[in-house]
Amino acid sequence: MQILLIEKDLGDIQTIRDFLSEISGEACKLFYSQSVPGSLELLNREKIDAILIDLKTPLKTDSDTLLKIRDMFPSIPFVALTFFDDNEFDLASLGIDTRTLLYKHKLNGKILMKALHNAIEHKDLISQLQTQKIELERSNRDLEKFSYAVSHDLREPLRSISGFIQLLSKRYHGALDAKADHYIERLNAAAENMQVMITSVLEYSRISTHAEPFKLVDCNEILEHALGNLEVAINETGTRITHDNLPSVYADFLQLLRVFQNLIANSIKFSSKNKNIPVIHVGVAKKDGFYEFYVKDNGIGIDSKYFDRIFTIFQRLHKESEFPGYGVGLAMCKRIIERHGGSIRIESEQDKGAIFYFTIPVANRKENGQ
Repeated sequence: MQILLIEKDLGDIQTIRDFLSEISGEACKLFYSQSVPGSLELLNREKIDAILIDLKTPLKTDSDTLLKIRDMFPSIPFVALTFFDDNEFDLASLGIDTRTLLYKHKLNGKILMKALHNAIEHKDLISQLQTQKIELERSNRDLEKFSYAVSHDLREPLRSISGFIQLLSKRYHGALDAKADHYIERLNAAAENMQVMITSVLEYSRISTHAEPFKLVDCNEILEHALGNLEVAINETGTRITHDNLPSVYADFLQLLRVFQNLIANSIKFSSKNKNIPVIHVGVAKKDGFYEFYVKDNGIGIDSKYFDRIFTIFQRLHKESEFPGYGVGLAMCKRIIERHGGSIRIESEQDKGAIFYFTIPVANRKENGQ
């Protein structure tokens, strides 16, 4: 382990050297600088594992150099030595993590080595998480591009197949036996289903890549649009919908509209099937820096063992003949809410209705430089 000590007091430098030698012997090598500019030269020359800095050493004019060190060597952790003196330098004001503060008058070899090891392990963990995050984001972008390309390229041959099936149906309907007519109808229905599924994959892949910047939107207005789009279904089923006064949030208007509309449409669909008049409430509560919205219904409910499955694309719990749909809507909702920095979940029991919760940050979240 190689440690860089930034300390102006030669006596304290020797004390730190003795502490490290006492605990680790030759396993730990100490470099020191009595000034911040001098420490930058050492960092450029030696492979340093951690920086031990006395908070009384930096001058006010050293801010730019410390920022340079932070940016040039982001993987090297800082451990601060303090007397809690009013004249000590505030590293936190520069965005330098100083969660490890050691009292000089209580310091010994064991405390010092433990602090250095913990700081290095913590920094390594943060670095690994950052690397994994970057790799995951890259992988997701590649997957989105792949999904878009495949879905887009499949549409043209599928149009040709659909066209020939329709041609067969028009030209030979009734000319062959009943089985042949039935087979042609099945082919046509399968082609239409495939077209819907391909379109769904395209829309799913575009949630992040073909999106609008976040802006302040009124969720009451979004809900009003959603109810207007669902007016026919609401009137046909006699659905009763109530709602809280909803807040304004920073969001993509059309994407959030899709979430509200999809959740309410599902509530209507799965409530009317059990011969109930659908009763739906849209509510909201403020929790831990988020608005937690919910859509509650009196429908058929969902067994808890399916809670994760329903948010996966093309996963259905019911036959097409029971409930129309392709198992896309909730997967879309999940992806949209995650893009907004929130999460989505369900609480439900079989035959006892369902409550879908989703969260949106209260404050503006800048996304992709927006």
